[in-house]
This record gives sequence, C-alpha cells and structure tokens, in this order.
Amino acid sequence: MRNRRLVLVGIAAAVVVAVALGVAFALGAFRSDAERARDSVTALMESYVVPVPDEEGNEPDDAAWPADDYGDAATMEALGTYGVDADEWHRHCLKNLSYEVGEAAVEGDTATVSVIVTNASLSAATEVAGAEFSTFSSTQEAEDVYAQGGKAALFDSLVQRVYAHLDANESPVTTTVDVPCAKGEDGTWTPQVGGNEAFFSALYGGSNVIAGLAPAA
Repeated sequence: MRNRRLVLVGIAAAVVVAVALGVAFALGAFRSDAERARDSVTALMESYVVPVPDEEGNEPDDAAWPADDYGDAATMEALGTYGVDADEWHRHCLKNLSYEVGEAAVEGDTATVSVIVTNASLSAATEVAGAEFSTFSSTQEAEDVYAQGGKAALFDSLVQRVYAHLDANESPVTTTVDVPCAKGEDGTWTPQVGGNEAFFSALYGGSNVIAGLAPAA
C-alpha cells in the first residue's frame, strides 16, 4: 500500500513538473535571445500600427497604439503652435505603415534586428501639399479663409492637404533598417530607437522627422 502511495506521489510530482514546464514554454521562458529580441522589436513596431475601429467606431482593447516615441518631438512642438493635434497627425502619417521583422543578430547583451518598413512618404506629401497651397494662397478663397480664421485657418488648410496625400499613399517607400536592442539584467530585450535617425526616417517613408521634414539622404 505504501509503495502504491509513493508511486501516486511520484506521478503527481511528474504532472506538476510537466505543467510547470508547459507554462514556462508558453511564457517564452525557453526562447532564445534572438527570438526575444525579435519579439521586442515586433511589439515596438505594433505600437506604430494605427488601430482600425469596428463598425461602431470602437478601437480594439488590445491595440498597442500609441507608441512611446514618434521621433518627431521638435516637429510636433512647432506644429502644436498652430493647433495641430499630435494623435491625429501621427494617425495620418502612419495610416499606411506595414512592416516585416527579419532576423536578429545577437552579440552578448546587444542585438540588432532587421526590419523591412513600408510607408507613405511624409516629405513627399508635404512637398506636394506645399505646392498646392502656394497656388491656393493667391486665390480669393484663401483670402476668405484668412479673413475668417487668420493664419491658423490657412495653416489648417495646408495640413489637411498633407493628410489627403498621406491617406492616398501616393509615394510609398520601402526601407530596410536595423533596430538595435539591449538586454536588461532580468533578461528582457528593449529596442533602442531614441534619436535613431535611420529608424524614424524609415517609419515615415524616408522622411527625416528628427531634423525636420527633409528627405532622407
């Protein structure tokens, strides 16, 4: 009887170990550093994907948006003086964003993950919108807009033209960029994109938002 109990206890212990291992695998405890680095970059890229609302206008609860850093603080500071809403601006800028996370190269506590990024060109959209606005500015309609709302109204007209060209995805640009990552003491990997000109240029379709809206070199 005693032996039978020992057997049952042994089986129970084995089941507990199996369940624990299953949970560990499910939580990614045994994933390689390369896989974890790729996971962290995938999560980063997802935070730039504009959530699509349902028929009732509700966005999914599990959407990663908004991202922590859009790389354009200086640009948004200038646009904000004209009343441009940052969330609306970013939603138009990234509406057509798509990406593909590639392989990770790991060396110690650092890694780089290759990402193919495709998006409408912000610099192209602003260039075309600016040309249209230049023609518009000499019309009676522009004078009427200014009379009703001043410089802010005219600037809003320019911004709406930028939005229209971004939404139309007229000049998509595909760029391959390496995203650097660092491994923390707890084993988690974190993408290091703050101030990364190449990364944010790729994100905005070859537009250097860190330095302004100049086309990427």
